[in-house]
Amino acid sequence: MFYWRWFNRPRHPLARVLIGALGVVLLVGVLALGFLALVAFAVIGAIVALARAFLHTQTARPVPPQQPNVIEGEFVVLPNRTATVKH
Repeated sequence: MFYWRWFNRPRHPLARVLIGALGVVLLVGVLALGFLALVAFAVIGAIVALARAFLHTQTARPVPPQQPNVIEGEFVVLPNRTATVKH
């Protein structure tokens, strides 16, 4: 069996009840803080998601009609720095 060697439980019944109640209060406090943090993250996330969705719809540009055989895009010409092969 596991025994707490660094903390001996008090023998007085009232002291045991008070320590148990303190433990329960601490547990409930930690759970409440965690729940409040979860709610805060959810609210902030919802605000950010709504703001991004609203701003994205306001700045959307119309898409021009595309031809099926044309690939649109931007490109950069890179210099050819490979060694030339002599035959």
